[in-house]
Amino acid sequence: MTSIARLLAKFAIGTCAVACLASQAPAASPEGMKLYTFTSFPLDIAKSALSSAATGDEKIIIPVGFFLIKHPKGNIMFDTGDNDKLVADKTYWGPMAAMLDKGVDPNLTIDAQLGKIGMKASDINYVILGHMHLDHAGNASKFPNATIVVQRSEIANAFWPPKAYAGPYISGDFEALRAPTGSGATGRQPTIELEGDLDLFGDGSVYIHRAAGHTPGSQLAVIRLPKSGTVILTSDACYLPENLAKDILPSIGLTYDPSAMLDGYAYIKRIRDTEKGQVFMAHDAEGFKEHKHSPEYYE
Repeated sequence: MTSIARLLAKFAIGTCAVACLASQAPAASPEGMKLYTFTSFPLDIAKSALSSAATGDEKIIIPVGFFLIKHPKGNIMFDTGDNDKLVADKTYWGPMAAMLDKGVDPNLTIDAQLGKIGMKASDINYVILGHMHLDHAGNASKFPNATIVVQRSEIANAFWPPKAYAGPYISGDFEALRAPTGSGATGRQPTIELEGDLDLFGDGSVYIHRAAGHTPGSQLAVIRLPKSGTVILTSDACYLPENLAKDILPSIGLTYDPSAMLDGYAYIKRIRDTEKGQVFMAHDAEGFKEHKHSPEYYE
């Protein structure tokens, strides 16, 4: 092959690659999309649990962020916070209730917060679970008309986790999602069991990315809003801005797969940088203060 032919071949390959990437670009996000930010009962936790770079016994108070996305094709909850049962009985969490030593506010129940924006649990069409720990899937069973969207490996791990990672799973949070005994079905309500990524509505506006580092089936969501632009909801794929900035992992007890967690950081940074996106971490106290809080919203 001559040098000119090789040059033309490289040009053709490059053109094809660009065209392929262009075909994967998200379509225009639909008008009417809105993103609401909530917090469940805040937690008192050692910073060293969230950042392996932290030293000493410093405790921090962290929010427990969860989110509502209004979309023309359905209302979506991303994560569901701590179980509302804790208002009446903190012992529901067993020894983990020590993280609730700052109190449990009835105004932060999921029903109370949805009510402030004129919605109720039965209005939710989809529940995306970033993972199934007690502070993210606590109220997963409260949405009777919703399709549950979760990684298949997370379901298996939540019901029977390895001993070293069992603590943050409370089976009572999601047992009600199982179909009745003898029914011949697995789920009580529709469930999308993922083994990878999903473009929920096929338009790029709600894109779920498997980021299985924190747990075997962790996932995050890229929300592309028509006016506010791209927002990345990390769940626990990343805890704190310093983790993302310096590639710092959480404690070993909260890092199921260190390599996969670093891959998740890289994905978050790529979407953030290429789309000039905002990163909303569920437990970033300073970042949470800067968010618009419901009933305000992003659009």
